[in-house]
Amino acid sequence: MSPPIRQADDRATPRRAAIAGWVLGLAAVLGPCAVGAAAEEPRPSTPASAGPVAVTSFDRAAESRRDDRTFRPTVLVRRGTSQGSGTIIASLEGETLVATASHVIRGEGPIQVELHRYNLGLEKSPAPPGKWPQRVPAEQAAVDPAADVAILRIRDRVALPFVARLAQHDEEPAADVPVTSLGIDLGTKLGSWDSRLVDVLWFELNESHAERPFLVTARIPEHGRSGGGLFDREGRLVGVCIGHAEVIQGRRMGIFSSAENLRELLQRPELSAAMSLSEARQARIARRSESAARRYRRSSHAPVIATQAPTSPDPPPPTDP
Repeated sequence: MSPPIRQADDRATPRRAAIAGWVLGLAAVLGPCAVGAAAEEPRPSTPASAGPVAVTSFDRAAESRRDDRTFRPTVLVRRGTSQGSGTIIASLEGETLVATASHVIRGEGPIQVELHRYNLGLEKSPAPPGKWPQRVPAEQAAVDPAADVAILRIRDRVALPFVARLAQHDEEPAADVPVTSLGIDLGTKLGSWDSRLVDVLWFELNESHAERPFLVTARIPEHGRSGGGLFDREGRLVGVCIGHAEVIQGRRMGIFSSAENLRELLQRPELSAAMSLSEARQARIARRSESAARRYRRSSHAPVIATQAPTSPDPPPPTDP
């Protein structure tokens, strides 16, 4: 029998709704630690229904930028016998913040975040020294069980190059828009799939006695994807995977904690400061990249030899009458 879920009145968007049953979390039971070869090629897949697509250099550049904000910040999170996914949302010298689902770190034991070569953009380079993937210790910086989200902090590490951009209040998605889910399924394979955002609902999660906003997707996530990011078409982080439930007309759908829940957690002064400094750093990196791209475009053009237009001889100076 399903646990009692408190009925809420329908109000303004996001709508409030009762959920028929518990949301089933999707953290995987600890298994093989290595992420498969697919993880070394962080590239969004094109839906089979899309048909042939003509790819321009501009498209490839845009795709690469999306990869840098979506695939590359995706990490594996471990605690005890549980493992899930996470997303790097801030990184500075000595401090990195990772968003994940709180049920992924609910157990006992040390928290670890696994960094792979693709997280540093090194997947096509000769293997750097040391053992890969690298397991680095992390600590719980903030948690909201009612929203099933948590912020992890990694200390004493260099700043990581690829950071997801968290959607702001005026960038939150509306219903019926395309979204992309990322995560490390079964703790072994980094992957993504596209889906449709069915609705944005407020509800009480698993008798938490507090309502939070959640995003509902048409597609159901796989085990191990808990904590992974949900991104809009602009590559902004709009949600965190927490599981699936029967939410609309008895259909089981994907459930993602909203970016609003993350922003609430990040209001803590020390986390807010880290986010601001990281955003400033990412803006500097983006400006340098754009400047380098402009220089490359200028240098790649062949010299232009212009033929001067013929000139008319100067008219004779006027003479006095």
